[in-house]
Amino acid sequence: MRDSQLLESRSNVNGQQGALTWLDQFAGYLEVERNYSSHTIRAYLNDLRQLIDSTSGPLESGTAGHQAAPSHGEIAFRPSDAFTQPGQPLQTLPTSSQPAQSDDADSDSKSASWLEAEGLKTYIRQIQEQYSRPTVARKISAIRSFYKYLRREQLIDEDPSKLVRGPKLTRKLPSCLDRDEVVRLLLAPDMSVLGVRDRALMEVLYATGMRVSELCSLKVQDYNQEAMEMRVTGKGSKERVVLLNQSANAWLRKYLNEYWPKLAGGRVPAPESPLFVSRQATRLSSRSVHRVVLKYAKKAKIEKQITPHTLRHTFATHLLEGGADLRVVQDLLGHTTINTTQIYTHVSLDRLRRVYSNTHPRA
Repeated sequence: MRDSQLLESRSNVNGQQGALTWLDQFAGYLEVERNYSSHTIRAYLNDLRQLIDSTSGPLESGTAGHQAAPSHGEIAFRPSDAFTQPGQPLQTLPTSSQPAQSDDADSDSKSASWLEAEGLKTYIRQIQEQYSRPTVARKISAIRSFYKYLRREQLIDEDPSKLVRGPKLTRKLPSCLDRDEVVRLLLAPDMSVLGVRDRALMEVLYATGMRVSELCSLKVQDYNQEAMEMRVTGKGSKERVVLLNQSANAWLRKYLNEYWPKLAGGRVPAPESPLFVSRQATRLSSRSVHRVVLKYAKKAKIEKQITPHTLRHTFATHLLEGGADLRVVQDLLGHTTINTTQIYTHVSLDRLRRVYSNTHPRA
């Protein structure tokens, strides 16, 4: 059945509909096989639509990830439909072995297809003039994944993205707080209902190194008070266990047992309830957590520009400076590869050099 569908799809030529269907199926592949988050999939689709629009004109709205922004936990596309019952058969677009045919060969407004090597190179040159290097690198990454998928599914004969080189990036060292700044930040909240919640929130971020999105998605049942640990769902729906220190566990227990009910109108938290809630007893958003950290950083007179992610960087850096094994830090952070974690070894060395320069008498 699948082979006959592919033969039928490759015998038809309809660039717009074919591109839309390919994007729908690619979204399904990212969700089902690669287990990507809805946020990552939308970013990929936006980058790919920009590529396709550059040579074939704007795609119709309302398809392939251009629906209204979804609410928490919802995905704005239906990739499973693309795998089982695609709305239209896949269409063959011109590849490097099938030159694009223009209705008006002399028209300058026509350009090479996005599936041709020359068309792709032209697009890359355009975005290099418009965007920063990290943004260009991200877009090229999405493009390569898409072409690799199309080639795997035998929808194209050649992969023109193999001829494209991404920009060289200089990796910036993440900023982090020193120990005194961490103490000042954690002591900044008062003993009000929101103050205790915010203290517990920041204690957890620093004690576990979890991402802000992971913090916001926590449920009450994810917290084990006796074991002093939390079960976290990270990128790609991968679960891991993170550990709490004595201080974070004490403040989190105090918040949950005494102050959570005050934010929820006297209700006792159920296992499925969100762990960190707002004044309206709704789940805190990433933006709300960002505002909380900025508020207390200002109150603590911390001059560095920090975000909740700064506490993740600080967690990893302080662990390594204390002698923790890199593999342990990798597991605690939820990194897929050790290469991502190794950035913190550079941070630690950089801080050690500064300390050495400032304290050694002959430095």
